[in-house]
Amino acid sequence: MDFFDKYKFASDNPDEFGIDIKKFKKPEVLDESHLSNLLSHSIRITHDILPNVTKSIDVVFKRLKIENQFNFFVTSDTYQANAACSLMSISSKPEIILTSKLIDLLEDKELEFVIGHEVAHYIYQHALYPNHQNEENRNLKLNILNLSRAAEISADRIGFLACGSLEASLRANLKLASGLGNKHLNFKFSAYLDQLRELETLGKSESQLWSTHPSFLIRMQALIWFSMTKEYHDFFETKKKGAYKILEIDKKIENSLKKIIGNEIDITNKEIFDRALLWGSLNLYLSDKKFSKSEQELFIKKFGKEKAKKAISLLRVSNQGMLEKKVETSFTEASILLKTDKLALVSELKKIEKDMDGNKVKKKEVLKKLLNLIS
Repeated sequence: MDFFDKYKFASDNPDEFGIDIKKFKKPEVLDESHLSNLLSHSIRITHDILPNVTKSIDVVFKRLKIENQFNFFVTSDTYQANAACSLMSISSKPEIILTSKLIDLLEDKELEFVIGHEVAHYIYQHALYPNHQNEENRNLKLNILNLSRAAEISADRIGFLACGSLEASLRANLKLASGLGNKHLNFKFSAYLDQLRELETLGKSESQLWSTHPSFLIRMQALIWFSMTKEYHDFFETKKKGAYKILEIDKKIENSLKKIIGNEIDITNKEIFDRALLWGSLNLYLSDKKFSKSEQELFIKKFGKEKAKKAISLLRVSNQGMLEKKVETSFTEASILLKTDKLALVSELKKIEKDMDGNKVKKKEVLKKLLNLIS
Protein backbone atom coordinates (compact mmCIF):
# COMPACT_ATOMS: atom_id res chain seq x y z
CA MET A 1 0.00 0.00 0.00
CA ASP A 2 2.74 2.44 0.96
CA PHE A 3 4.41 1.84 -2.41
CA PHE A 4 1.30 2.98 -4.26
CA ASP A 5 0.72 6.00 -2.00
CA LYS A 6 3.36 7.96 -3.90
CA TYR A 7 1.21 7.83 -7.06
CA LYS A 8 -2.06 8.78 -5.40
CA PHE A 9 -3.73 12.02 -6.50
CA ALA A 10 -3.41 14.52 -3.64
CA SER A 11 -7.17 15.22 -3.54
CA ASP A 12 -7.87 11.50 -3.16
CA ASN A 13 -7.66 11.81 0.62
CA PRO A 14 -10.32 10.02 2.71
CA ASP A 15 -8.69 11.34 5.87
CA GLU A 16 -10.45 14.64 5.11
CA PHE A 17 -13.70 12.78 5.91
CA GLY A 18 -12.35 11.10 9.04
CA ILE A 19 -11.75 7.77 7.27
CA ASP A 20 -8.56 5.88 8.19
CA ILE A 21 -8.28 3.12 5.60
CA LYS A 22 -5.40 1.42 7.42
CA LYS A 23 -7.56 0.82 10.49
CA PHE A 24 -10.26 -0.99 8.54
CA LYS A 25 -10.79 -4.62 9.50
CA LYS A 26 -12.88 -7.08 7.56
CA PRO A 27 -16.00 -8.29 9.37
CA GLU A 28 -15.81 -11.74 10.96
CA VAL A 29 -18.75 -12.94 8.87
CA LEU A 30 -18.04 -12.45 5.17
CA ASP A 31 -20.67 -12.05 2.47
CA GLU A 32 -20.08 -14.46 -0.41
CA SER A 33 -23.51 -14.03 -2.02
CA HIS A 34 -22.09 -11.90 -4.82
CA LEU A 35 -19.53 -14.59 -5.67
CA SER A 36 -22.30 -17.17 -5.76
CA ASN A 37 -24.28 -14.99 -8.15
CA LEU A 38 -21.26 -14.47 -10.42
CA LEU A 39 -20.50 -18.20 -10.50
CA SER A 40 -24.12 -18.79 -11.52
CA HIS A 41 -24.41 -16.18 -14.28
CA SER A 42 -20.89 -15.19 -15.43
CA ILE A 43 -17.75 -16.91 -16.70
CA ARG A 44 -14.71 -17.07 -14.43
CA ILE A 45 -11.69 -15.89 -16.39
CA THR A 46 -9.06 -18.63 -16.54
CA HIS A 47 -6.22 -19.54 -18.86
CA ASP A 48 -8.19 -22.50 -20.23
CA ILE A 49 -11.24 -20.43 -21.20
CA LEU A 50 -9.89 -16.93 -21.94
CA PRO A 51 -6.12 -17.26 -22.47
CA ASN A 52 -5.54 -13.79 -23.93
CA VAL A 53 -7.45 -12.01 -21.16
CA THR A 54 -5.67 -14.12 -18.54
CA LYS A 55 -2.34 -13.14 -20.07
CA SER A 56 -3.25 -9.45 -19.75
CA ILE A 57 -4.22 -10.03 -16.11
CA ASP A 58 -0.90 -11.75 -15.41
CA VAL A 59 1.03 -8.90 -17.04
CA VAL A 60 -0.73 -6.35 -14.81
CA PHE A 61 0.19 -8.09 -11.55
CA LYS A 62 3.73 -8.76 -12.73
CA ARG A 63 4.25 -5.11 -13.68
CA LEU A 64 2.71 -3.82 -10.44
CA LYS A 65 4.68 -6.42 -8.44
CA ILE A 66 1.71 -7.55 -6.37
CA GLU A 67 -0.04 -10.88 -5.84
CA ASN A 68 -3.22 -11.65 -7.74
CA GLN A 69 -5.79 -12.19 -4.98
CA PHE A 70 -8.81 -11.46 -7.19
CA ASN A 71 -11.64 -13.40 -8.74
CA PHE A 72 -12.02 -12.30 -12.38
CA PHE A 73 -15.25 -12.76 -14.32
CA VAL A 74 -16.64 -11.80 -17.69
CA THR A 75 -20.35 -11.05 -17.91
CA SER A 76 -22.53 -10.82 -20.99
CA ASP A 77 -23.16 -7.22 -22.04
CA THR A 78 -22.93 -6.38 -25.71
CA TYR A 79 -23.98 -2.76 -25.21
CA GLN A 80 -21.71 -1.33 -22.50
CA ALA A 81 -17.93 -1.60 -22.29
CA ASN A 82 -17.52 -1.60 -18.54
CA ALA A 83 -15.49 -2.95 -15.63
CA ALA A 84 -16.07 -2.95 -11.89
CA CYS A 85 -14.33 -4.02 -8.70
CA SER A 86 -17.08 -5.42 -6.52
CA LEU A 87 -17.47 -6.17 -2.79
CA MET A 88 -13.81 -5.46 -2.19
CA SER A 89 -14.17 -5.05 1.56
CA ILE A 90 -16.64 -7.64 2.83
CA SER A 91 -15.93 -10.78 0.78
CA SER A 92 -13.03 -13.22 1.08
CA LYS A 93 -11.65 -12.08 -2.27
CA PRO A 94 -12.26 -8.94 -4.31
CA GLU A 95 -14.01 -9.52 -7.61
CA ILE A 96 -13.33 -7.74 -10.88
CA ILE A 97 -16.04 -8.04 -13.52
CA LEU A 98 -15.40 -7.24 -17.18
CA THR A 99 -18.17 -7.01 -19.73
CA SER A 100 -18.00 -8.90 -23.02
CA LYS A 101 -18.26 -5.60 -24.91
CA LEU A 102 -15.17 -4.30 -23.07
CA ILE A 103 -13.09 -7.34 -24.03
CA ASP A 104 -14.20 -7.12 -27.67
CA LEU A 105 -13.50 -3.39 -27.84
CA LEU A 106 -10.02 -3.18 -26.30
CA GLU A 107 -6.65 -4.43 -27.41
CA ASP A 108 -4.38 -6.22 -24.92
CA LYS A 109 -2.54 -3.19 -23.53
CA GLU A 110 -5.74 -1.15 -23.38
CA LEU A 111 -7.34 -3.95 -21.40
CA GLU A 112 -4.33 -3.97 -19.07
CA PHE A 113 -4.99 -0.29 -18.37
CA VAL A 114 -8.60 -1.02 -17.36
CA ILE A 115 -7.63 -4.03 -15.25
CA GLY A 116 -4.95 -1.97 -13.49
CA HIS A 117 -7.49 0.78 -12.91
CA GLU A 118 -9.89 -1.66 -11.19
CA VAL A 119 -7.07 -3.24 -9.16
CA ALA A 120 -6.21 0.27 -7.97
CA HIS A 121 -9.72 0.74 -6.58
CA TYR A 122 -9.00 -2.26 -4.36
CA ILE A 123 -5.47 -1.17 -3.45
CA TYR A 124 -6.72 2.24 -2.35
CA GLN A 125 -9.90 0.74 -0.82
CA HIS A 126 -12.14 3.24 -2.58
CA ALA A 127 -15.20 1.18 -1.64
CA LEU A 128 -14.82 2.47 1.92
CA TYR A 129 -15.32 6.06 0.77
CA PRO A 130 -18.65 7.75 1.63
CA ASN A 131 -21.46 7.63 -0.93
CA HIS A 132 -22.90 11.03 -1.86
CA GLN A 133 -26.31 9.40 -2.39
CA ASN A 134 -26.50 8.63 1.33
CA GLU A 135 -26.19 12.30 2.33
CA GLU A 136 -28.81 15.05 2.31
CA ASN A 137 -26.58 18.09 2.84
CA ARG A 138 -25.71 19.68 -0.52
CA ASN A 139 -22.24 20.80 0.51
CA LEU A 140 -21.31 17.41 1.93
CA LYS A 141 -22.59 15.74 -1.26
CA LEU A 142 -20.38 17.98 -3.39
CA ASN A 143 -17.31 17.38 -1.22
CA ILE A 144 -17.86 13.62 -1.49
CA LEU A 145 -18.22 13.86 -5.27
CA ASN A 146 -14.91 15.72 -5.36
CA LEU A 147 -13.36 12.77 -3.52
CA SER A 148 -14.97 10.31 -5.93
CA ARG A 149 -13.56 12.13 -8.96
CA ALA A 150 -10.13 12.25 -7.31
CA ALA A 151 -10.26 8.48 -6.76
CA GLU A 152 -10.66 7.97 -10.52
CA ILE A 153 -7.52 10.03 -11.22
CA SER A 154 -5.56 7.84 -8.77
CA ALA A 155 -6.90 4.64 -10.33
CA ASP A 156 -6.04 5.86 -13.84
CA ARG A 157 -2.41 6.35 -12.79
CA ILE A 158 -2.11 2.76 -11.57
CA GLY A 159 -3.81 1.60 -14.77
CA PHE A 160 -1.17 3.53 -16.71
CA LEU A 161 1.66 1.90 -14.72
CA ALA A 162 0.01 -1.49 -15.19
CA CYS A 163 -0.08 -1.31 -18.99
CA GLY A 164 3.20 0.59 -19.36
CA SER A 165 1.96 2.69 -22.27
CA LEU A 166 0.68 6.25 -22.39
CA GLU A 167 -0.80 5.69 -25.85
CA ALA A 168 -2.69 2.57 -24.75
CA SER A 169 -4.02 4.42 -21.68
CA LEU A 170 -5.30 7.28 -23.82
CA ARG A 171 -6.74 4.95 -26.44
CA ALA A 172 -8.62 3.04 -23.75
CA ASN A 173 -10.16 6.30 -22.50
CA LEU A 174 -11.24 7.28 -26.00
CA LYS A 175 -12.74 3.90 -26.77
CA LEU A 176 -14.66 3.79 -23.50
CA ALA A 177 -15.96 7.33 -24.01
CA SER A 178 -17.09 6.69 -27.58
CA GLY A 179 -17.85 2.98 -27.63
CA LEU A 180 -15.98 2.82 -30.94
CA GLY A 181 -13.03 0.66 -31.90
CA ASN A 182 -10.01 0.93 -34.18
CA LYS A 183 -12.11 0.79 -37.34
CA HIS A 184 -13.64 4.22 -36.74
CA LEU A 185 -11.34 6.19 -34.43
CA ASN A 186 -8.37 8.27 -35.49
CA PHE A 187 -6.13 8.54 -32.43
CA LYS A 188 -4.92 12.09 -32.88
CA PHE A 189 -4.71 13.12 -29.26
CA SER A 190 -4.14 16.83 -29.90
CA ALA A 191 -7.66 17.03 -31.36
CA TYR A 192 -9.16 15.69 -28.15
CA LEU A 193 -7.18 18.18 -26.09
CA ASP A 194 -8.65 20.91 -28.29
CA GLN A 195 -12.04 19.58 -27.24
CA LEU A 196 -10.97 19.89 -23.58
CA ARG A 197 -10.00 23.52 -24.11
CA GLU A 198 -13.40 24.19 -25.68
CA LEU A 199 -15.07 22.56 -22.67
CA GLU A 200 -13.04 24.71 -20.28
CA THR A 201 -13.99 27.84 -22.23
CA LEU A 202 -17.68 27.10 -21.72
CA GLY A 203 -17.16 27.30 -17.95
CA LYS A 204 -19.07 25.55 -15.19
CA SER A 205 -20.87 22.35 -16.15
CA GLU A 206 -23.68 21.32 -13.79
CA SER A 207 -23.49 17.74 -15.02
CA GLN A 208 -19.78 17.54 -14.20
CA LEU A 209 -20.37 19.14 -10.79
CA TRP A 210 -22.67 16.23 -9.90
CA SER A 211 -20.65 13.51 -11.65
CA THR A 212 -18.75 10.77 -9.80
CA HIS A 213 -16.17 10.66 -12.62
CA PRO A 214 -14.14 13.45 -14.23
CA SER A 215 -14.58 14.08 -17.93
CA PHE A 216 -12.57 11.60 -20.02
CA LEU A 217 -10.84 14.67 -21.52
CA ILE A 218 -9.48 15.74 -18.11
CA ARG A 219 -8.47 12.15 -17.37
CA MET A 220 -6.50 12.04 -20.62
CA GLN A 221 -4.80 15.34 -19.84
CA ALA A 222 -4.01 14.10 -16.33
CA LEU A 223 -2.34 10.97 -17.74
CA ILE A 224 -0.23 13.04 -20.14
CA TRP A 225 0.91 15.23 -17.25
CA PHE A 226 1.61 12.14 -15.14
CA SER A 227 3.92 10.82 -17.88
CA MET A 228 6.03 13.95 -17.36
CA THR A 229 6.63 13.39 -13.64
CA LYS A 230 9.71 12.26 -11.79
CA GLU A 231 7.64 9.51 -10.13
CA TYR A 232 6.63 8.08 -13.51
CA HIS A 233 10.21 7.98 -14.77
CA ASP A 234 11.39 6.43 -11.49
CA PHE A 235 8.82 3.63 -11.82
CA PHE A 236 9.89 2.75 -15.36
CA GLU A 237 13.58 3.44 -14.64
CA THR A 238 13.97 5.62 -17.72
CA LYS A 239 16.89 7.55 -16.13
CA LYS A 240 15.06 10.79 -16.93
CA LYS A 241 14.31 13.35 -14.22
CA GLY A 242 10.87 14.35 -15.41
CA ALA A 243 9.59 17.89 -15.97
CA TYR A 244 7.35 17.92 -12.87
CA LYS A 245 7.01 16.48 -9.41
CA ILE A 246 3.71 14.72 -8.89
CA LEU A 247 2.39 17.37 -6.48
CA GLU A 248 2.92 20.01 -9.17
CA ILE A 249 0.72 18.21 -11.67
CA ASP A 250 -1.83 17.52 -8.93
CA LYS A 251 -2.31 21.28 -8.69
CA LYS A 252 -2.61 21.55 -12.47
CA ILE A 253 -5.29 18.84 -12.48
CA GLU A 254 -7.20 20.58 -9.67
CA ASN A 255 -7.18 23.82 -11.67
CA SER A 256 -8.40 22.00 -14.77
CA LEU A 257 -11.23 20.35 -12.81
CA LYS A 258 -12.31 23.70 -11.34
CA LYS A 259 -12.56 25.25 -14.78
CA ILE A 260 -15.32 22.76 -15.52
CA ILE A 261 -17.07 22.21 -12.17
CA GLY A 262 -16.70 25.84 -11.06
CA ASN A 263 -15.81 27.22 -7.62
CA GLU A 264 -19.08 26.47 -5.83
CA ILE A 265 -17.50 23.92 -3.49
CA ASP A 266 -14.66 26.23 -2.44
CA ILE A 267 -17.02 29.19 -2.03
CA THR A 268 -19.55 27.24 0.04
CA ASN A 269 -16.86 25.70 2.24
CA LYS A 270 -15.45 29.16 2.91
CA GLU A 271 -18.88 30.63 3.70
CA ILE A 272 -19.56 27.88 6.23
CA PHE A 273 -16.11 28.34 7.74
CA ASP A 274 -16.52 32.11 8.00
CA ARG A 275 -19.97 31.88 9.63
CA ALA A 276 -18.75 29.47 12.29
CA LEU A 277 -15.69 31.60 12.96
CA LEU A 278 -17.74 34.80 13.31
CA TRP A 279 -20.38 33.41 15.69
CA GLY A 280 -17.85 31.31 17.55
CA SER A 281 -15.70 34.39 18.09
CA LEU A 282 -18.66 36.42 19.39
CA ASN A 283 -19.53 33.58 21.72
CA LEU A 284 -16.01 33.68 23.10
CA TYR A 285 -15.94 37.48 23.42
CA LEU A 286 -19.26 37.53 25.29
CA SER A 287 -18.60 34.53 27.53
CA ASP A 288 -17.95 36.87 30.49
CA LYS A 289 -20.90 39.16 29.60
CA LYS A 290 -18.47 41.87 28.49
CA PHE A 291 -17.27 43.12 25.12
CA SER A 292 -14.36 45.48 25.77
CA LYS A 293 -13.29 48.19 23.37
CA SER A 294 -10.06 46.35 22.54
CA GLU A 295 -12.06 43.15 21.84
CA GLN A 296 -14.44 45.03 19.57
CA GLU A 297 -11.46 46.44 17.67
CA LEU A 298 -10.03 42.92 17.26
CA PHE A 299 -13.43 41.66 16.10
CA ILE A 300 -13.76 44.45 13.50
CA LYS A 301 -10.19 43.89 12.31
CA LYS A 302 -10.85 40.18 11.90
CA PHE A 303 -14.20 40.33 10.11
CA GLY A 304 -14.34 43.82 8.61
CA LYS A 305 -16.55 46.73 9.61
CA GLU A 306 -19.64 45.68 7.68
CA LYS A 307 -19.89 42.12 8.99
CA ALA A 308 -18.90 43.13 12.51
CA LYS A 309 -21.44 45.96 12.58
CA LYS A 310 -24.30 43.68 11.44
CA ALA A 311 -23.45 41.02 14.01
CA ILE A 312 -23.16 43.50 16.87
CA SER A 313 -26.38 45.29 15.86
CA LEU A 314 -28.23 41.98 15.79
CA LEU A 315 -27.02 41.14 19.27
CA ARG A 316 -28.19 44.49 20.64
CA VAL A 317 -31.80 43.79 19.66
CA SER A 318 -31.81 40.12 20.69
CA ASN A 319 -30.87 37.94 23.64
CA GLN A 320 -28.38 35.26 24.69
CA GLY A 321 -30.62 32.56 23.26
CA MET A 322 -30.30 34.04 19.78
CA LEU A 323 -26.51 33.94 19.98
CA GLU A 324 -26.55 30.35 21.15
CA LYS A 325 -28.85 29.46 18.25
CA LYS A 326 -26.53 31.14 15.74
CA VAL A 327 -23.56 29.29 17.23
CA GLU A 328 -25.37 25.95 17.18
CA THR A 329 -26.53 26.39 13.58
CA SER A 330 -23.18 27.58 12.23
CA PHE A 331 -21.19 24.88 14.04
CA THR A 332 -23.57 22.15 12.94
CA GLU A 333 -22.82 23.26 9.38
CA ALA A 334 -19.08 23.39 10.13
CA SER A 335 -19.09 19.85 11.56
CA ILE A 336 -19.31 18.46 8.01
CA LEU A 337 -16.43 20.51 6.64
CA LEU A 338 -13.29 18.74 5.49
CA LYS A 339 -10.77 17.91 8.21
CA THR A 340 -8.31 20.54 6.97
CA ASP A 341 -10.96 23.28 7.25
CA LYS A 342 -12.03 22.11 10.71
CA LEU A 343 -8.45 22.12 11.94
CA ALA A 344 -8.01 25.64 10.53
CA LEU A 345 -11.19 26.75 12.32
CA VAL A 346 -9.94 25.29 15.61
CA SER A 347 -6.63 27.09 15.17
CA GLU A 348 -8.35 30.43 14.49
CA LEU A 349 -10.62 30.09 17.53
CA LYS A 350 -7.65 29.26 19.76
CA LYS A 351 -5.80 32.36 18.54
CA ILE A 352 -8.84 34.54 19.22
CA GLU A 353 -9.30 33.09 22.71
CA LYS A 354 -5.63 33.69 23.49
CA ASP A 355 -5.80 37.40 22.56
CA MET A 356 -8.96 38.16 24.56
CA ASP A 357 -9.43 40.23 27.68
CA GLY A 358 -11.58 39.27 30.66
CA ASN A 359 -12.22 36.02 32.46
CA LYS A 360 -9.90 33.43 30.91
CA VAL A 361 -11.53 30.48 32.71
CA LYS A 362 -14.97 31.19 31.22
CA LYS A 363 -13.50 31.77 27.78
CA LYS A 364 -11.66 28.43 27.90
CA GLU A 365 -14.92 26.70 28.88
CA VAL A 366 -16.70 28.23 25.89
CA LEU A 367 -13.80 27.35 23.59
CA LYS A 368 -13.93 23.71 24.74
CA LYS A 369 -17.67 23.64 24.02
CA LEU A 370 -17.15 25.05 20.53
CA LEU A 371 -14.42 22.55 19.74
CA ASN A 372 -16.68 19.69 20.85
CA LEU A 373 -19.37 20.90 18.43
CA ILE A 374 -17.14 20.35 15.40
CA SER A 375 -15.19 17.31 16.55
